[in-house]
Amino acid sequence: MGQLADVKLICMDMDGTLFGSGEQIPEINLYALRRARERGIRLALVSGRNWRFLAQHANAIAPGIAIVSANGARIDEQPGGKCIFEASFTPVFADKVSRVLWDSGLNYEVYTDRCNYSFRSERVTPQHASSLKKYLQKGQVARLVLRKGPEVSDISGIYKFVAFCDEPERIAALQKALDEKEIVHSSSSAQNVEVMPEGVGKGRAVALLARHFGIPIGDTLAFGDYTNDIDMLKSAGHGIAMENAVPALKAVAEALTCDNRSGGVGRFILEHVLEEPTNA
Repeated sequence: MGQLADVKLICMDMDGTLFGSGEQIPEINLYALRRARERGIRLALVSGRNWRFLAQHANAIAPGIAIVSANGARIDEQPGGKCIFEASFTPVFADKVSRVLWDSGLNYEVYTDRCNYSFRSERVTPQHASSLKKYLQKGQVARLVLRKGPEVSDISGIYKFVAFCDEPERIAALQKALDEKEIVHSSSSAQNVEVMPEGVGKGRAVALLARHFGIPIGDTLAFGDYTNDIDMLKSAGHGIAMENAVPALKAVAEALTCDNRSGGVGRFILEHVLEEPTNA
């Protein structure tokens, strides 16, 4: 593994990576990230989640954390700060994607700056329905608008499409349908399929963020666990996969750290970047 004492930007996925059990951040992760900020190291939350959700968590960790939301479709310098990059679907591509997702029969959502739109809401999984209720109560989703058909021409500024299902065979069928239409897709868990604007991804976002802060890409460190993290780990100077990561991500990682529930992000930062004891 290369020299990590020179790391100046640490980029982290959330679910399955920075989060431990549920949506809680282990104390060792919080400690390590705060120590890194004290050392002047930049931090970025890089996730498929919307920017409101990430802003709340960034504020709870430390000041000045950058936010890469919707898998790189939007980059904010910090919560409430300057938006330094934004990309959205063209109307033609958005219509193409929405019709494939609609035909799958699965519940799916569209992310925008203003709100989320839900399609086939009668098919929402119990787990996602529970999460949505919580996000709306906490202001992590500003508003949820229910739609009755695949038409999206009236929705501007679409950052992301994401379909949800807890049946593996139906997820696989949707992935095949997208492949047949030559639509690039990824996932942040086994229960979803994500589609981004063309050319958008976490890897490009890390490169843009590093350039914005004047940091050489070789001095960046990234953590992830699922397929939507592959290009991020490839792009960063050092790409680290969680022990709980999928095999495809482990295959491109420079190294592994322990699983998310054990605070693998914090332990790795303390040991290899800050060179401090983990006390555990």
